[in-house]
This record gives sequence, structure tokens and C-alpha cells, in this order.
Amino acid sequence: MYMSTDTLAVIGSGLGGLLTLGFAMFAGFAWVIRRIDTVEQKLATGIGSVESKLDTKIDTVEQRLDTKIDSLERKLGTRIDSLERKLGTRIDSLERKLGARIDRVEQNQAEFRTSVEHEFTEVKVAIARIEGPRPRLILER
Repeated sequence: MYMSTDTLAVIGSGLGGLLTLGFAMFAGFAWVIRRIDTVEQKLATGIGSVESKLDTKIDTVEQRLDTKIDSLERKLGTRIDSLERKLGTRIDSLERKLGARIDRVEQNQAEFRTSVEHEFTEVKVAIARIEGPRPRLILER
């Protein structure tokens, strides 16, 4: 097989152009990848510093909230305890007063019942006197 020099020159220049284009594309992709890596590294360091700052801020806020919650819990605990004692004494005194009042009502009711029973007995005796003796079934001759 015989080829002319012009054909070989065209094939060689085509291959050279393809190789040049391939190397250019490879170099371009390498440059883009390197840029992406540097930007990613910068972002990672920036995010890391922001994350550490936020962690410290969150920790300080958490500590402040913990102390506030603890103090509020103590205050409310003492208020609830004192309120419970006050209400306990009020309930006890009210229970004593109502118990004494109920006892007086029961005593008055018992006295009233005995007086009503006595009056009722007197009424029965009075009615019996008015009616007279019971009639007998057997008549006397």
C-alpha cells in the first residue's frame, strides 16, 4: 500500500489536531476540577468556622436558659409549696367549722324530732279521749 505524502500530512495534522484538542480538553477539565476543589476547601473551612461559632453561641444560650429554668423552677416550687400550706390550713379550718355546724344541725334535728314525737303522742292521747273507748264486738246484756 502506497500513500502519498499529502495524505499522510492530512492524516498527521488531523491526528495532531485531535491530540491537541484532547490535551486542551483534559487541561481544561483539570483546571475546572482544581478550581472546584479550592472553592470546596474554602467553603469547608468557612462552614467549619461558622459551625464552631454557632456551637459556642448555642452552648452559651443553653447554659443561660438552663440557669433561668432552674431558678424559675425553684421560685415556682416555693410558691406552690406555700400556697399548698395556706390552702391546707384554710381547708382544715373550713372542715372544722362545717363539721361543728353539721353537728349542731344534727343535734337540733334530734331535739326537734323528740319534741315532735312527744307532741304527736299527746295528740294521739287527746284524740283517744275524744273518741272514747272502742266499741266491743260482743254486746253486753
